[in-house]
Amino acid sequence: MDRVRRHLTAADLAPLARAALGPRRTLNGVERLRGGSRKGVYRLRCDDGATAVAYVWSPEEDYWDHGGHPDPRDPFSAASGPALFAAAHDRLTAVGVRTPRLLHLGTDAAVVEDVTGGSLEEALACDPAAAAATLGRLGEAVRALGAHTTASYGKVAVVDAGGSSHGTSCVQVVRDRAQRDVEEAARRDPRIAAVREEAAERLGHLAAAVRPRSRHALVHGEPGPV
Repeated sequence: MDRVRRHLTAADLAPLARAALGPRRTLNGVERLRGGSRKGVYRLRCDDGATAVAYVWSPEEDYWDHGGHPDPRDPFSAASGPALFAAAHDRLTAVGVRTPRLLHLGTDAAVVEDVTGGSLEEALACDPAAAAATLGRLGEAVRALGAHTTASYGKVAVVDAGGSSHGTSCVQVVRDRAQRDVEEAARRDPRIAAVREEAAERLGHLAAAVRPRSRHALVHGEPGPV
């Protein structure tokens, strides 16, 4: 049976809002936002007009079944939960990337500054000049990330704690993951199964063409290893 999400209510989130925004404010309402398939994202609205954004990690907010607790030493394991979130927030802030302020960190939730003003998608459609300026700032942030390098690879929480990730190199980790994905796809779709060997061979050639490196840049996990 498919898992059905139970969306949280103002009553559910009132204790979290009080911890993050103070006891003198009353939570008037919540608005569910888009924000991933492993957590719930809610805008908190208080009686004095103050707002904040809450991230909530719980089984009811997770569409994925990852088979227990993810191993943070696996670069491809689920990057989910307050600890990994806080580590990424602190690292981005340290390298000068503008990040919503972390207002509160709990055992299963985080509350951050609500950055309003619309989305980049809306700006591109309605005000290209303003969007160009925003994209310029985004470019600066990406360059700041690329300038921050380390000898280790993996999740920021692991690297910053002096730990090591599984695998011998980024290339090996990515290649092995891609090969597992091909095998899984081949089991699901006969069209992939028909070209499974060719796809695996092509992956091997692509991996062999990647030059070894001793430094790794800071990137968001979803764009891929750098």
